[in-house]
Amino acid sequence: MREIVIIFPFNTREQKILVIEEYIHHYNRSFWKYVSGGVDKEEKDFITHAKEELAEEVGMSSEGWHHFHQLEKIFGNREIHFFIAEDPIEMENPQENPDADIILQSVWVNYEEFMHMLDTKQLMWDQASMAALMVFRKYQIK
Repeated sequence: MREIVIIFPFNTREQKILVIEEYIHHYNRSFWKYVSGGVDKEEKDFITHAKEELAEEVGMSSEGWHHFHQLEKIFGNREIHFFIAEDPIEMENPQENPDADIILQSVWVNYEEFMHMLDTKQLMWDQASMAALMVFRKYQIK
């Protein structure tokens, strides 16, 4: 199993994170999840993969990138690299998404809306959601 990158587009002014609803053909259903993708080109580093996924999946770019967290490969799990894309902007001519799965919609949510999505099981309690909670914590107004 190849490594993956998960990207949390985060609006620092409004304290919102972007989540997407993606139809995944393999499961024949849609899921709320985070911008993500497999690391499938050996000549490219993790940040380059993250930037490409942000562009392909939601047509955005960002000048503020942080390699926020990393989960190492343990007991057969795949290595995951989490990135924050601060204050992303929509691209004028984004590249086309080559994936067969389809992004149905994207939604900016604040902390309360995010928690509601977890409580109602729209989003799964998984490693990515735990990292997303850490993103909200990182940007809390102090």
